[in-house]
Amino acid sequence: MNNLLNDYKDLILFVGSFVVLYILRLTALRFLKAFRNRFKGLSHDILNNIYKSLKIPSLIWIILLSVHATVYLSKLPQNHINLITKVIDVLLIFSITILIANLSTRIVKLYLQNKNLPETGLIFILLRVFIYFTGILIILSYFGISIMPIITTLGVGGLAIGLALKDTLSNIFSGLYILLEKNIKVGDFIELENGKKGYVMNINWRTTTIKTLSNDVLILPNEKLAQSIVINFAKPVEITRVAIEIPVSYNTDIDKFEKIVMEEVYNLAKENDKLLLDPAPVLRFIPGFKDSSLNFTLYFSAANYEDSFLVQSELRKRIFKRLKKEGIDIPYPQLDVHIKDIKKGSL
Repeated sequence: MNNLLNDYKDLILFVGSFVVLYILRLTALRFLKAFRNRFKGLSHDILNNIYKSLKIPSLIWIILLSVHATVYLSKLPQNHINLITKVIDVLLIFSITILIANLSTRIVKLYLQNKNLPETGLIFILLRVFIYFTGILIILSYFGISIMPIITTLGVGGLAIGLALKDTLSNIFSGLYILLEKNIKVGDFIELENGKKGYVMNINWRTTTIKTLSNDVLILPNEKLAQSIVINFAKPVEITRVAIEIPVSYNTDIDKFEKIVMEEVYNLAKENDKLLLDPAPVLRFIPGFKDSSLNFTLYFSAANYEDSFLVQSELRKRIFKRLKKEGIDIPYPQLDVHIKDIKKGSL
Protein backbone atom coordinates (compact mmCIF):
# COMPACT_ATOMS: atom_id res chain seq x y z
CA MET A 1 0.00 0.00 0.00
CA ASN A 2 2.84 2.36 0.95
CA ASN A 3 4.62 1.54 -2.30
CA LEU A 4 1.43 2.32 -4.24
CA LEU A 5 1.08 5.66 -2.45
CA ASN A 6 4.71 6.51 -3.17
CA ASP A 7 4.28 5.62 -6.85
CA TYR A 8 1.24 7.88 -7.22
CA LYS A 9 2.25 10.52 -4.69
CA ASP A 10 2.59 13.32 -7.28
CA LEU A 11 -0.75 12.46 -8.90
CA ILE A 12 -2.49 12.39 -5.50
CA LEU A 13 -0.94 15.75 -4.61
CA PHE A 14 -2.11 17.25 -7.89
CA VAL A 15 -5.65 15.88 -7.62
CA GLY A 16 -5.94 16.85 -3.96
CA SER A 17 -4.70 20.39 -4.64
CA PHE A 18 -7.00 20.71 -7.64
CA VAL A 19 -10.08 19.54 -5.70
CA VAL A 20 -9.42 21.93 -2.80
CA LEU A 21 -8.77 24.88 -5.10
CA TYR A 22 -11.77 23.98 -7.29
CA ILE A 23 -14.07 24.01 -4.25
CA LEU A 24 -12.65 27.39 -3.21
CA ARG A 25 -13.18 28.64 -6.78
CA LEU A 26 -16.83 27.54 -6.82
CA THR A 27 -17.41 29.14 -3.41
CA ALA A 28 -15.85 32.43 -4.53
CA LEU A 29 -17.84 32.48 -7.80
CA ARG A 30 -21.12 31.73 -5.98
CA PHE A 31 -20.42 34.49 -3.48
CA LEU A 32 -19.64 36.91 -6.35
CA LYS A 33 -22.83 35.88 -8.18
CA ALA A 34 -24.95 36.43 -5.07
CA PHE A 35 -23.21 39.73 -4.41
CA ARG A 36 -23.85 40.79 -8.05
CA ASN A 37 -27.59 40.11 -7.74
CA ARG A 38 -27.88 42.63 -4.92
CA PHE A 39 -27.17 45.49 -7.31
CA LYS A 40 -28.86 47.00 -10.35
CA GLY A 41 -27.81 49.22 -13.21
CA LEU A 42 -24.15 49.97 -13.83
CA SER A 43 -22.89 48.23 -10.66
CA HIS A 44 -24.72 45.02 -11.65
CA ASP A 45 -23.29 45.15 -15.18
CA ILE A 46 -19.74 45.66 -13.91
CA LEU A 47 -19.99 42.80 -11.40
CA ASN A 48 -21.60 40.61 -14.06
CA ASN A 49 -18.64 41.24 -16.38
CA ILE A 50 -16.20 40.41 -13.58
CA TYR A 51 -18.11 37.20 -12.83
CA LYS A 52 -18.14 36.06 -16.46
CA SER A 53 -14.53 37.07 -17.05
CA LEU A 54 -13.28 35.05 -14.06
CA LYS A 55 -14.92 31.74 -14.99
CA ILE A 56 -12.35 30.35 -17.43
CA PRO A 57 -9.17 32.11 -16.19
CA SER A 58 -9.83 30.96 -12.62
CA LEU A 59 -9.96 27.36 -13.86
CA ILE A 60 -6.58 27.83 -15.56
CA TRP A 61 -5.17 29.38 -12.38
CA ILE A 62 -6.15 26.46 -10.15
CA ILE A 63 -4.56 24.03 -12.63
CA LEU A 64 -1.33 26.05 -12.60
CA LEU A 65 -1.39 26.37 -8.81
CA SER A 66 -2.01 22.63 -8.46
CA VAL A 67 0.97 21.91 -10.70
CA HIS A 68 3.00 24.43 -8.71
CA ALA A 69 2.15 22.72 -5.39
CA THR A 70 2.83 19.27 -6.83
CA VAL A 71 6.22 20.25 -8.26
CA TYR A 72 7.21 22.09 -5.07
CA LEU A 73 6.53 18.97 -2.93
CA SER A 74 7.99 16.53 -5.45
CA LYS A 75 11.42 14.89 -5.37
CA LEU A 76 12.59 16.58 -8.55
CA PRO A 77 16.02 18.25 -8.55
CA GLN A 78 15.92 21.73 -7.05
CA ASN A 79 17.00 23.44 -10.28
CA HIS A 80 14.14 21.73 -12.15
CA ILE A 81 11.69 22.79 -9.45
CA ASN A 82 12.90 26.40 -9.65
CA LEU A 83 12.59 26.44 -13.45
CA ILE A 84 9.08 24.96 -13.49
CA THR A 85 7.79 27.23 -10.71
CA LYS A 86 9.17 30.30 -12.48
CA VAL A 87 7.45 29.29 -15.73
CA ILE A 88 4.18 28.74 -13.86
CA ASP A 89 4.51 32.09 -12.05
CA VAL A 90 5.13 33.90 -15.34
CA LEU A 91 2.09 32.22 -16.89
CA LEU A 92 0.00 33.28 -13.89
CA ILE A 93 1.17 36.90 -14.09
CA PHE A 94 0.65 37.01 -17.86
CA SER A 95 -2.85 35.48 -17.65
CA ILE A 96 -3.83 37.92 -14.89
CA THR A 97 -2.51 40.80 -17.03
CA ILE A 98 -4.63 39.67 -19.99
CA LEU A 99 -7.69 39.37 -17.73
CA ILE A 100 -7.20 42.84 -16.26
CA ALA A 101 -6.67 44.37 -19.73
CA ASN A 102 -9.84 42.77 -21.15
CA LEU A 103 -11.91 43.43 -18.03
CA SER A 104 -10.82 47.05 -17.68
CA THR A 105 -11.75 47.89 -21.30
CA ARG A 106 -15.18 46.28 -20.80
CA ILE A 107 -15.78 48.21 -17.58
CA VAL A 108 -14.69 51.50 -19.18
CA LYS A 109 -16.98 50.78 -22.14
CA LEU A 110 -19.92 50.10 -19.81
CA TYR A 111 -19.23 53.31 -17.90
CA LEU A 112 -19.06 55.38 -21.09
CA GLN A 113 -22.31 53.84 -22.36
CA ASN A 114 -24.03 54.47 -19.02
CA LYS A 115 -22.95 58.13 -19.00
CA ASN A 116 -23.74 58.57 -22.74
CA LEU A 117 -20.09 59.45 -23.34
CA PRO A 118 -18.34 58.77 -26.66
CA GLU A 119 -16.48 55.49 -27.12
CA THR A 120 -13.20 55.88 -28.97
CA GLY A 121 -10.69 53.22 -29.94
CA LEU A 122 -7.80 55.38 -28.74
CA ILE A 123 -8.91 55.21 -25.09
CA PHE A 124 -9.06 51.40 -25.13
CA ILE A 125 -5.73 51.04 -26.97
CA LEU A 126 -3.91 53.29 -24.50
CA LEU A 127 -5.47 51.48 -21.54
CA ARG A 128 -4.42 48.06 -22.90
CA VAL A 129 -0.89 49.25 -23.70
CA PHE A 130 -0.49 50.62 -20.17
CA ILE A 131 -1.70 47.39 -18.52
CA TYR A 132 0.40 45.10 -20.75
CA PHE A 133 3.47 47.30 -20.21
CA THR A 134 2.91 47.12 -16.43
CA GLY A 135 2.57 43.31 -16.64
CA ILE A 136 5.85 43.01 -18.58
CA LEU A 137 7.63 45.19 -16.02
CA ILE A 138 6.32 42.95 -13.19
CA ILE A 139 7.60 39.84 -14.99
CA LEU A 140 11.02 41.44 -15.50
CA SER A 141 11.12 42.48 -11.86
CA TYR A 142 10.20 38.90 -10.86
CA PHE A 143 13.26 37.59 -12.71
CA GLY A 144 15.41 40.11 -10.91
CA ILE A 145 15.98 42.27 -13.95
CA SER A 146 16.34 45.90 -12.91
CA ILE A 147 13.65 48.08 -14.44
CA MET A 148 15.52 51.41 -14.13
CA PRO A 149 18.17 50.65 -16.79
CA ILE A 150 15.39 49.60 -19.17
CA ILE A 151 13.48 52.80 -18.52
CA THR A 152 16.70 54.80 -18.99
CA THR A 153 17.44 52.97 -22.23
CA LEU A 154 13.91 53.63 -23.44
CA GLY A 155 14.36 57.28 -22.57
CA VAL A 156 17.61 57.56 -24.53
CA GLY A 157 16.27 55.52 -27.42
CA GLY A 158 13.01 57.43 -27.31
CA LEU A 159 14.58 60.32 -29.22
CA ALA A 160 15.57 58.10 -32.15
CA ILE A 161 12.22 56.30 -32.05
CA GLY A 162 10.41 59.65 -31.87
CA LEU A 163 12.20 60.91 -34.97
CA ALA A 164 11.52 57.68 -36.86
CA LEU A 165 7.86 57.61 -35.84
CA LYS A 166 7.28 61.36 -35.92
CA ASP A 167 4.10 61.20 -38.00
CA THR A 168 2.64 58.30 -36.03
CA LEU A 169 3.36 59.94 -32.68
CA SER A 170 1.97 63.22 -33.96
CA ASN A 171 -1.30 61.47 -34.85
CA ILE A 172 -1.44 59.76 -31.44
CA PHE A 173 -0.94 63.01 -29.51
CA SER A 174 -3.34 64.83 -31.82
CA GLY A 175 -5.95 62.16 -31.05
CA LEU A 176 -5.36 62.66 -27.32
CA TYR A 177 -5.64 66.42 -27.77
CA ILE A 178 -8.98 66.03 -29.59
CA LEU A 179 -10.34 63.72 -26.87
CA LEU A 180 -9.19 65.86 -23.96
CA GLU A 181 -10.36 69.15 -25.47
CA LYS A 182 -13.84 67.64 -26.11
CA ASN A 183 -14.68 70.07 -28.92
CA ILE A 184 -15.19 67.06 -31.19
CA LYS A 185 -16.53 63.73 -30.03
CA VAL A 186 -17.96 60.55 -31.52
CA GLY A 187 -21.45 61.14 -32.94
CA ASP A 188 -20.91 64.84 -33.75
CA PHE A 189 -21.77 66.12 -37.23
CA ILE A 190 -18.88 68.23 -38.51
CA GLU A 191 -17.79 70.09 -41.62
CA LEU A 192 -14.10 70.26 -42.57
CA GLU A 193 -12.49 73.27 -44.19
CA ASN A 194 -12.44 71.42 -47.53
CA GLY A 195 -16.26 71.20 -47.45
CA LYS A 196 -16.49 67.53 -46.46
CA LYS A 197 -19.28 66.84 -43.95
CA GLY A 198 -20.20 63.81 -41.88
CA TYR A 199 -20.64 62.11 -38.53
CA VAL A 200 -17.59 61.26 -36.42
CA MET A 201 -17.70 57.47 -36.10
CA ASN A 202 -14.45 56.80 -34.23
CA ILE A 203 -11.29 58.53 -33.02
CA ASN A 204 -8.57 55.89 -33.13
CA TRP A 205 -4.87 55.97 -32.24
CA ARG A 206 -3.88 57.20 -35.72
CA THR A 207 -6.99 58.27 -37.63
CA THR A 208 -10.49 59.65 -37.21
CA THR A 209 -13.30 57.97 -39.17
CA ILE A 210 -16.07 60.19 -40.54
CA LYS A 211 -19.25 58.86 -42.21
CA THR A 212 -20.65 61.25 -44.81
CA LEU A 213 -24.32 61.75 -45.64
CA SER A 214 -23.77 59.76 -48.85
CA ASN A 215 -22.81 56.79 -46.64
CA ASP A 216 -19.13 56.99 -47.59
CA VAL A 217 -16.33 56.72 -45.04
CA LEU A 218 -13.73 59.46 -44.77
CA ILE A 219 -10.52 58.44 -42.98
CA LEU A 220 -8.61 61.46 -41.73
CA PRO A 221 -5.25 61.46 -39.86
CA ASN A 222 -5.70 62.90 -36.38
CA GLU A 223 -3.01 65.52 -37.02
CA LYS A 224 -4.90 66.85 -40.05
CA LEU A 225 -8.13 67.05 -38.07
CA ALA A 226 -6.44 68.85 -35.16
CA GLN A 227 -4.99 71.43 -37.56
CA SER A 228 -8.17 71.91 -39.62
CA ILE A 229 -10.81 74.59 -39.25
CA VAL A 230 -13.87 72.55 -38.29
CA ILE A 231 -17.53 73.51 -37.97
CA ASN A 232 -19.21 71.33 -35.36
CA PHE A 233 -22.98 71.37 -35.89
CA ALA A 234 -23.50 69.53 -32.59
CA LYS A 235 -21.99 72.37 -30.52
CA PRO A 236 -23.17 73.97 -28.34
CA VAL A 237 -26.40 72.07 -29.12
CA GLU A 238 -27.51 69.90 -32.03
CA ILE A 239 -30.31 72.32 -33.01
CA THR A 240 -29.64 73.83 -36.45
CA ARG A 241 -30.88 77.24 -37.60
CA VAL A 242 -32.16 77.23 -41.19
CA ALA A 243 -32.92 80.11 -43.55
CA ILE A 244 -35.18 79.83 -46.64
CA GLU A 245 -35.40 82.77 -49.02
CA ILE A 246 -38.84 83.24 -50.64
CA PRO A 247 -39.36 85.71 -53.54
CA VAL A 248 -42.80 87.09 -54.38
CA SER A 249 -44.04 89.59 -56.95
CA TYR A 250 -44.35 93.34 -56.31
CA ASN A 251 -48.14 92.99 -56.51
CA THR A 252 -48.26 90.76 -53.42
CA ASP A 253 -50.20 91.65 -50.28
CA ILE A 254 -47.25 91.12 -47.93
CA ASP A 255 -49.41 90.84 -44.78
CA LYS A 256 -51.43 88.04 -46.37
CA PHE A 257 -48.24 86.40 -47.61
CA GLU A 258 -46.67 86.45 -44.14
CA LYS A 259 -49.80 84.92 -42.60
CA ILE A 260 -49.86 82.10 -45.18
CA VAL A 261 -46.18 81.21 -44.69
CA MET A 262 -46.40 81.12 -40.90
CA GLU A 263 -49.55 78.96 -41.06
CA GLU A 264 -47.70 76.40 -43.17
CA VAL A 265 -44.75 76.42 -40.77
CA TYR A 266 -46.93 75.74 -37.73
CA ASN A 267 -49.00 73.11 -39.59
CA LEU A 268 -45.84 71.20 -40.51
CA ALA A 269 -44.52 71.50 -36.94
CA LYS A 270 -47.64 69.67 -35.71
CA GLU A 271 -46.87 66.75 -38.05
CA ASN A 272 -43.07 66.70 -37.88
CA ASP A 273 -41.33 67.08 -34.52
CA LYS A 274 -38.02 67.76 -36.27
CA LEU A 275 -39.26 71.29 -37.00
CA LEU A 276 -38.91 73.10 -33.70
CA LEU A 277 -41.10 75.94 -32.46
CA ASP A 278 -38.61 76.95 -29.76
CA PRO A 279 -36.98 79.24 -30.72
CA ALA A 280 -39.98 80.51 -32.64
CA PRO A 281 -39.85 80.66 -36.47
CA VAL A 282 -39.82 84.16 -37.94
CA LEU A 283 -40.30 85.70 -41.40
CA ARG A 284 -38.24 88.78 -42.20
CA PHE A 285 -38.34 91.18 -45.16
CA ILE A 286 -34.69 90.42 -45.90
CA PRO A 287 -32.88 90.88 -48.28
CA GLY A 288 -35.84 93.02 -49.41
CA PHE A 289 -36.27 94.79 -52.75
CA LYS A 290 -34.84 93.01 -55.78
CA ASP A 291 -35.03 93.75 -59.49
CA SER A 292 -37.92 91.35 -60.12
CA SER A 293 -39.27 90.45 -56.69
CA LEU A 294 -39.74 91.19 -53.04
CA ASN A 295 -37.50 88.74 -51.16
CA PHE A 296 -38.37 87.47 -47.68
CA THR A 297 -36.34 85.04 -45.55
CA LEU A 298 -37.94 82.44 -43.29
CA TYR A 299 -35.84 81.49 -40.25
CA PHE A 300 -36.63 78.32 -38.28
CA SER A 301 -34.86 75.64 -36.25
CA ALA A 302 -34.50 71.91 -36.98
CA ALA A 303 -33.63 69.18 -34.47
CA ASN A 304 -30.26 68.54 -36.12
CA TYR A 305 -28.32 69.24 -39.29
CA GLU A 306 -29.31 66.07 -41.18
CA ASP A 307 -33.03 66.43 -40.39
CA SER A 308 -32.96 70.05 -41.58
CA PHE A 309 -32.81 68.88 -45.22
CA LEU A 310 -36.05 66.91 -44.94
CA VAL A 311 -37.78 69.76 -43.09
CA GLN A 312 -36.63 72.31 -45.67
CA SER A 313 -37.84 70.15 -48.56
CA GLU A 314 -41.27 69.54 -47.06
CA LEU A 315 -41.69 73.17 -46.04
CA ARG A 316 -40.72 74.49 -49.49
CA LYS A 317 -43.29 72.20 -51.14
CA ARG A 318 -46.04 73.24 -48.75
CA ILE A 319 -45.34 76.95 -49.19
CA PHE A 320 -45.16 76.66 -52.98
CA LYS A 321 -48.48 74.80 -53.20
CA ARG A 322 -50.19 77.22 -50.80
CA LEU A 323 -48.92 80.33 -52.63
CA LYS A 324 -50.06 78.88 -55.94
CA LYS A 325 -53.48 78.14 -54.44
CA GLU A 326 -53.78 81.68 -53.03
CA GLY A 327 -52.77 83.25 -56.36
CA ILE A 328 -49.49 84.69 -55.11
CA ASP A 329 -46.83 84.68 -57.82
CA ILE A 330 -43.23 83.64 -57.36
CA PRO A 331 -41.58 85.64 -60.16
CA TYR A 332 -38.59 84.57 -62.17
CA PRO A 333 -35.87 87.08 -63.05
CA GLN A 334 -36.95 89.29 -65.95
CA LEU A 335 -35.96 92.55 -67.56
CA ASP A 336 -38.58 94.89 -69.07
CA VAL A 337 -37.28 97.09 -71.88
CA HIS A 338 -39.27 100.29 -72.56
CA ILE A 339 -38.63 102.05 -75.90
CA LYS A 340 -39.29 105.77 -75.79
CA ASP A 341 -40.59 107.50 -78.92
CA ILE A 342 -38.16 110.06 -80.24
CA LYS A 343 -39.43 112.86 -82.50
CA LYS A 344 -37.56 113.43 -85.73
CA GLY A 345 -37.16 117.11 -85.07
CA SER A 346 -35.28 116.46 -81.86
CA LEU A 347 -32.45 114.71 -83.72
